[in-house]
Amino acid sequence: MSLVIVLTLLISGLIVGFVNTLSAGGTVISIALYLALGLSPVEANATNRIGVLMQSSLSAMLFARKGYLKQKRVFILALAAMFGALLGSVLSLLIPMQAFSYAMGVSLIVMLFFLFTAPKNFDTDNEEKLSAKNKPLHYIVFFLIGIYGGFVQVGTGFFLMAAGSMLLGANIIRTNAIKAMVMTLYTIVAIIVFVQGGNVHWNFGLLHSAGTFIGSFIATRIAFKKGAKFIRYIVIVVIIFTALYLTGLIDMQTLFKNLLR
Repeated sequence: MSLVIVLTLLISGLIVGFVNTLSAGGTVISIALYLALGLSPVEANATNRIGVLMQSSLSAMLFARKGYLKQKRVFILALAAMFGALLGSVLSLLIPMQAFSYAMGVSLIVMLFFLFTAPKNFDTDNEEKLSAKNKPLHYIVFFLIGIYGGFVQVGTGFFLMAAGSMLLGANIIRTNAIKAMVMTLYTIVAIIVFVQGGNVHWNFGLLHSAGTFIGSFIATRIAFKKGAKFIRYIVIVVIIFTALYLTGLIDMQTLFKNLLR
């Protein structure tokens, strides 16, 4: 492995960890890089989970220390997501990932509309929703998010943030905490499935995840200092970038191939 590849994995990992902790969508960078390094789509999808686990577990731990993960109901919803991730990760080995891309594109547009038209939902907690008990709809939504997350991961954080705000009544900082914990637990399930299939490239994944670990730490500290409004702007920018990538207007894979020559 050349020095250029090592540095690219570390630096891109730092960026991905930073973006995913404050928002979501950084996975598009990871996937594009792994594809440029010669991994198949299934291998790229599987190897990416190492970094996701590293950054989300660190972020969840830091948020928990600050008191943002006190609700036991979130852990129960995470279990629903874990069952969904088991199904989704198995499906990812059987059907093309393109099957989910159109649904994600529509969801990103809905998410952007939500961010622009209802900013207060993200800036403050809804105490009534936050203290309420889980309903069947909550379990269904988190199970479906788990299926998508287990299948492809790209943009799952957007769905978790929307669910955390609209269903659980959490502000954007607390939704990031919820996202981190749920993602940590369901990613463990997905990694087990992908390891069993022999699709994880540990050398690339561990180097990249070292960068995501650092990026996640920096981003979590910024979240505590800057607050909800700053993070909402980050989310908007990343959603637009992700949408451009999914529509092919930004070709990250070619960019990385040229960089690694």
